[in-house]
Amino acid sequence: MTTVAATVIAYQDDLPYFLVEEKDGHDDFLVVKVHQHHEETSLGMILKSFADLGVKDFDSWRLGELATIELDGNEQAPLYSFHVVDFDDVQKKLPGGLVFKSGDDIRDLLTTIQPSTFTSFDE
Repeated sequence: MTTVAATVIAYQDDLPYFLVEEKDGHDDFLVVKVHQHHEETSLGMILKSFADLGVKDFDSWRLGELATIELDGNEQAPLYSFHVVDFDDVQKKLPGGLVFKSGDDIRDLLTTIQPSTFTSFDE
């Protein structure tokens, strides 16, 4: 079993906002488990998790970057980020525990990203 994480990035007034999960008074990226013996893929499980949470249309989602984050206990997980144009539309489809927050609001969470593992996908 592997753990993977995801966020959605949208811009408002040229400032990035990140989709995070509010849990127990702190913010985390959406984290899902991938069971490779069930022939699941990391990307497939992330999209399935978003679909289970209410997102049904991924046409406007663009895979932006792949990085690694540090989880509790020094465990590391891949972090997939998606870019969307209209985060208000995405926010309406998600449950209350998932919200968009500015980089300033999640500064500590952003420090868990391992910059040496960053990969960007061209459009």
